[in-house]
Amino acid sequence: MTIIEILIVLAIFSLMVAMIVVGFGSTRAAEVSSTVNNLGNVIRYGYDRARVNGTYHRLHIDLDKGTFTLQEGSDRMYLPATDRDGKIIEFDPAKAEEQAERDKRAEDAYNRSIQAEVFGEGGGGSGGDMPAYDPYKAQEKKVPRRKPPLFESFEEENAVSGLVKPIKLPDGVKITYVRTADDVKPITEGEASLFFFPRGTTQECHILLEDEEGENRWTIKVAPLTGRVTIIEGHEELEVVEVAGEDEDELGRSRSRRTF
Repeated sequence: MTIIEILIVLAIFSLMVAMIVVGFGSTRAAEVSSTVNNLGNVIRYGYDRARVNGTYHRLHIDLDKGTFTLQEGSDRMYLPATDRDGKIIEFDPAKAEEQAERDKRAEDAYNRSIQAEVFGEGGGGSGGDMPAYDPYKAQEKKVPRRKPPLFESFEEENAVSGLVKPIKLPDGVKITYVRTADDVKPITEGEASLFFFPRGTTQECHILLEDEEGENRWTIKVAPLTGRVTIIEGHEELEVVEVAGEDEDELGRSRSRRTF
Protein backbone atom coordinates (compact mmCIF):
# COMPACT_ATOMS: atom_id res chain seq x y z
CA MET A 1 0.00 0.00 0.00
CA THR A 2 1.18 3.46 -0.81
CA ILE A 3 1.25 6.34 1.63
CA ILE A 4 -1.70 7.94 -0.13
CA GLU A 5 -3.80 4.79 0.28
CA ILE A 6 -2.90 4.61 3.99
CA LEU A 7 -3.89 8.24 4.46
CA ILE A 8 -7.21 7.62 2.71
CA VAL A 9 -7.94 4.63 4.97
CA LEU A 10 -7.09 6.68 8.08
CA ALA A 11 -9.31 9.52 6.89
CA ILE A 12 -12.24 7.16 6.32
CA PHE A 13 -11.69 5.55 9.74
CA SER A 14 -11.58 8.96 11.45
CA LEU A 15 -14.77 9.99 9.67
CA MET A 16 -16.55 6.84 10.86
CA VAL A 17 -15.43 7.39 14.44
CA ALA A 18 -16.59 11.01 14.30
CA MET A 19 -20.00 9.93 12.97
CA ILE A 20 -20.37 7.40 15.79
CA VAL A 21 -19.42 9.98 18.43
CA VAL A 22 -21.80 12.59 16.99
CA GLY A 23 -24.60 10.05 16.77
CA PHE A 24 -24.04 8.93 20.34
CA GLY A 25 -24.02 12.52 21.53
CA SER A 26 -27.25 13.28 19.67
CA THR A 27 -28.91 10.20 21.14
CA ARG A 28 -27.81 11.19 24.64
CA ALA A 29 -29.05 14.75 24.18
CA ALA A 30 -32.40 13.47 22.90
CA GLU A 31 -32.69 11.15 25.90
CA VAL A 32 -32.08 14.01 28.35
CA SER A 33 -34.55 16.22 26.51
CA SER A 34 -37.21 13.50 26.52
CA THR A 35 -36.75 12.91 30.26
CA VAL A 36 -37.05 16.63 30.97
CA ASN A 37 -40.32 16.79 29.04
CA ASN A 38 -41.70 13.72 30.84
CA LEU A 39 -40.86 15.17 34.25
CA GLY A 40 -42.39 18.50 33.25
CA ASN A 41 -45.62 16.72 32.26
CA VAL A 42 -45.75 14.92 35.62
CA ILE A 43 -45.38 18.25 37.41
CA ARG A 44 -48.22 19.75 35.37
CA TYR A 45 -50.41 16.73 36.09
CA GLY A 46 -49.64 16.87 39.83
CA TYR A 47 -50.59 20.54 39.97
CA ASP A 48 -53.87 19.96 38.11
CA ARG A 49 -54.77 16.86 40.12
CA ALA A 50 -54.23 18.61 43.46
CA ARG A 51 -56.35 21.58 42.34
CA VAL A 52 -59.21 19.50 40.90
CA ASN A 53 -59.38 16.86 43.66
CA GLY A 54 -58.77 19.32 46.50
CA THR A 55 -56.01 17.20 48.01
CA TYR A 56 -52.33 17.61 48.76
CA HIS A 57 -49.80 16.04 46.40
CA ARG A 58 -46.05 15.94 46.16
CA LEU A 59 -43.43 15.07 43.60
CA HIS A 60 -40.94 12.92 45.49
CA ILE A 61 -37.45 12.84 43.98
CA ASP A 62 -34.70 10.45 45.05
CA LEU A 63 -31.48 11.90 43.64
CA ASP A 64 -29.35 8.95 44.75
CA LYS A 65 -31.59 6.28 43.21
CA GLY A 66 -32.45 8.40 40.18
CA THR A 67 -36.23 8.06 40.58
CA PHE A 68 -39.25 10.32 40.92
CA THR A 69 -42.88 9.61 41.76
CA LEU A 70 -46.12 11.53 42.26
CA GLN A 71 -47.90 10.88 45.56
CA GLU A 72 -51.11 11.96 47.28
CA GLY A 73 -51.26 13.18 50.89
CA SER A 74 -53.62 11.78 53.51
CA ASP A 75 -53.96 15.04 55.43
CA ARG A 76 -53.10 18.72 55.37
CA MET A 77 -49.45 19.67 55.61
CA TYR A 78 -47.33 22.59 56.70
CA LEU A 79 -44.36 24.22 55.06
CA PRO A 80 -41.13 24.75 57.04
CA ALA A 81 -41.31 27.30 59.85
CA THR A 82 -39.74 30.74 59.50
CA ASP A 83 -38.38 33.17 62.05
CA ARG A 84 -39.64 36.73 62.61
CA ASP A 85 -37.57 37.97 59.65
CA GLY A 86 -39.00 35.37 57.29
CA LYS A 87 -35.88 33.22 57.08
CA ILE A 88 -36.41 29.47 57.03
CA ILE A 89 -35.50 27.78 60.30
CA GLU A 90 -33.11 24.91 59.78
CA PHE A 91 -33.98 21.61 61.45
CA ASP A 92 -31.78 20.97 64.47
CA PRO A 93 -31.87 17.33 65.71
CA ALA A 94 -30.54 18.38 69.14
CA LYS A 95 -33.35 20.92 69.60
CA ALA A 96 -35.92 18.40 68.39
CA GLU A 97 -34.70 15.84 70.93
CA GLU A 98 -34.76 18.47 73.67
CA GLN A 99 -38.30 19.44 72.70
CA ALA A 100 -39.39 15.80 72.82
CA GLU A 101 -37.98 15.49 76.35
CA ARG A 102 -39.86 18.62 77.46
CA ASP A 103 -43.07 17.25 75.97
CA LYS A 104 -42.60 13.96 77.81
CA ARG A 105 -42.09 15.73 81.14
CA ALA A 106 -45.18 17.87 80.55
CA GLU A 107 -47.25 14.80 79.69
CA ASP A 108 -46.07 12.91 82.78
CA ALA A 109 -46.79 15.85 85.07
CA TYR A 110 -50.28 16.33 83.63
CA ASN A 111 -51.15 12.63 83.68
CA ARG A 112 -49.92 12.22 87.26
CA SER A 113 -52.24 14.99 88.38
CA ILE A 114 -55.19 13.35 86.58
CA GLN A 115 -54.37 9.92 88.02
CA ALA A 116 -54.12 11.34 91.53
CA GLU A 117 -57.53 12.91 91.13
CA VAL A 118 -59.25 9.90 89.56
CA PHE A 119 -57.55 7.00 91.35
CA GLY A 120 -56.51 8.69 94.59
CA GLU A 121 -57.83 8.07 98.09
CA GLY A 122 -61.46 8.78 98.57
CA GLY A 123 -62.15 8.03 94.94
CA GLY A 124 -65.15 5.92 95.87
CA GLY A 125 -66.01 2.31 95.37
CA SER A 126 -67.25 -0.32 97.77
CA GLY A 127 -65.72 0.35 101.18
CA GLY A 128 -63.10 2.52 99.59
CA ASP A 129 -61.18 -0.55 98.34
CA MET A 130 -61.81 -0.03 94.63
CA PRO A 131 -61.45 3.48 93.23
CA ALA A 132 -64.40 4.71 91.23
CA TYR A 133 -63.79 5.63 87.64
CA ASP A 134 -65.50 8.69 86.27
CA PRO A 135 -65.68 8.54 82.45
CA TYR A 136 -66.41 12.26 82.32
CA LYS A 137 -63.14 13.25 83.92
CA ALA A 138 -60.22 14.37 81.82
CA GLN A 139 -58.20 11.54 80.32
CA GLU A 140 -54.49 11.28 79.62
CA LYS A 141 -53.22 13.68 77.02
CA LYS A 142 -50.16 14.20 74.92
CA VAL A 143 -48.58 17.48 73.95
CA PRO A 144 -49.93 18.24 70.46
CA ARG A 145 -47.32 18.59 67.73
CA ARG A 146 -47.67 18.96 64.01
CA LYS A 147 -46.94 15.68 62.30
CA PRO A 148 -45.90 15.38 58.67
CA PRO A 149 -48.67 13.94 56.48
CA LEU A 150 -48.41 10.49 55.03
CA PHE A 151 -47.90 10.54 51.29
CA GLU A 152 -48.52 7.43 49.25
CA SER A 153 -49.31 6.36 45.73
CA PHE A 154 -52.86 6.95 44.52
CA GLU A 155 -55.07 4.56 42.58
CA GLU A 156 -54.16 4.26 38.94
CA GLU A 157 -56.64 5.82 36.54
CA ASN A 158 -57.57 4.84 33.01
CA ALA A 159 -56.28 8.11 31.61
CA VAL A 160 -52.95 7.94 33.43
CA SER A 161 -50.70 4.94 33.86
CA GLY A 162 -47.22 4.43 35.17
CA LEU A 163 -47.41 7.05 37.94
CA VAL A 164 -48.28 4.81 40.87
CA LYS A 165 -44.73 3.48 41.07
CA PRO A 166 -41.39 5.33 41.11
CA ILE A 167 -40.24 6.27 37.62
CA LYS A 168 -36.62 5.41 36.95
CA LEU A 169 -34.49 7.87 35.02
CA PRO A 170 -32.82 6.46 31.89
CA ASP A 171 -29.20 5.37 32.15
CA GLY A 172 -26.88 8.33 31.73
CA VAL A 173 -29.49 10.88 32.89
CA LYS A 174 -29.59 12.22 36.44
CA ILE A 175 -31.16 14.93 38.57
CA THR A 176 -28.35 16.87 40.24
CA TYR A 177 -30.09 19.93 41.70
CA VAL A 178 -33.47 20.58 43.33
CA ARG A 179 -34.47 23.68 45.22
CA THR A 180 -37.80 25.14 46.22
CA ALA A 181 -38.36 28.56 47.76
CA ASP A 182 -38.85 26.79 51.11
CA ASP A 183 -35.51 24.97 51.11
CA VAL A 184 -32.70 26.45 53.16
CA LYS A 185 -30.19 25.42 50.51
CA PRO A 186 -30.18 23.46 47.23
CA ILE A 187 -30.61 19.70 47.50
CA THR A 188 -27.94 17.84 45.56
CA GLU A 189 -28.21 14.41 47.18
CA GLY A 190 -30.72 12.33 49.08
CA GLU A 191 -34.43 13.10 48.74
CA ALA A 192 -36.34 16.21 47.70
CA SER A 193 -40.03 17.09 47.44
CA LEU A 194 -42.15 19.53 45.46
CA PHE A 195 -45.60 20.04 47.03
CA PHE A 196 -48.89 20.84 45.30
CA PHE A 197 -51.77 22.41 47.26
CA PRO A 198 -55.56 22.09 46.86
CA ARG A 199 -56.21 25.74 46.03
CA GLY A 200 -54.14 25.69 42.87
CA THR A 201 -50.73 26.70 44.16
CA THR A 202 -47.37 25.02 44.45
CA GLN A 203 -43.81 25.93 45.42
CA GLU A 204 -41.43 27.92 43.29
CA CYS A 205 -38.89 25.34 42.23
CA HIS A 206 -35.90 24.71 39.95
CA ILE A 207 -34.89 21.16 38.96
CA LEU A 208 -31.71 20.45 36.99
CA LEU A 209 -31.33 17.36 34.81
CA GLU A 210 -28.14 16.51 32.95
CA ASP A 211 -26.17 13.67 31.42
CA GLU A 212 -23.18 12.02 33.07
CA GLU A 213 -20.69 14.32 31.33
CA GLY A 214 -22.67 17.45 32.14
CA GLU A 215 -22.73 18.49 28.49
CA ASN A 216 -26.53 18.44 28.12
CA ARG A 217 -28.21 20.33 30.96
CA TRP A 218 -31.80 21.49 31.29
CA THR A 219 -33.53 23.37 34.11
CA ILE A 220 -37.22 22.91 34.88
CA LYS A 221 -38.72 26.04 36.45
CA VAL A 222 -42.06 25.86 38.28
CA ALA A 223 -44.15 28.98 38.96
CA PRO A 224 -45.78 28.94 42.43
CA LEU A 225 -49.13 30.63 41.68
CA THR A 226 -49.97 29.10 38.33
CA GLY A 227 -47.98 25.87 38.29
CA ARG A 228 -46.57 26.89 34.92
CA VAL A 229 -43.57 24.79 33.87
CA THR A 230 -40.79 26.46 31.90
CA ILE A 231 -37.85 24.48 30.48
CA ILE A 232 -34.62 26.27 29.67
CA GLU A 233 -31.27 25.00 28.45
CA GLY A 234 -28.43 25.13 30.96
CA HIS A 235 -28.45 25.54 34.72
CA GLU A 236 -30.30 28.42 36.35
CA GLU A 237 -30.13 28.46 40.14
CA LEU A 238 -33.16 29.49 42.16
CA GLU A 239 -32.54 32.78 43.93
CA VAL A 240 -34.73 32.78 47.03
CA VAL A 241 -35.96 36.25 47.97
CA GLU A 242 -35.75 36.50 51.74
CA VAL A 243 -37.22 39.98 52.14
CA ALA A 244 -40.17 41.80 50.61
CA GLY A 245 -39.92 45.26 52.07
CA GLU A 246 -37.51 47.47 53.94
CA ASP A 247 -38.04 49.97 56.73
CA GLU A 248 -36.19 51.50 59.65
CA ASP A 249 -36.24 50.66 63.33
CA GLU A 250 -36.53 53.11 66.23
CA LEU A 251 -32.85 54.03 65.94
CA GLY A 252 -33.05 54.76 62.21
CA ARG A 253 -31.21 51.63 61.20
CA SER A 254 -32.22 49.79 58.04
CA ARG A 255 -34.37 46.76 58.74
CA SER A 256 -35.61 44.17 56.26
CA ARG A 257 -38.35 41.66 56.85
CA ARG A 258 -40.32 39.32 54.64
CA THR A 259 -44.06 39.55 55.06
CA PHE A 260 -46.79 37.06 54.11
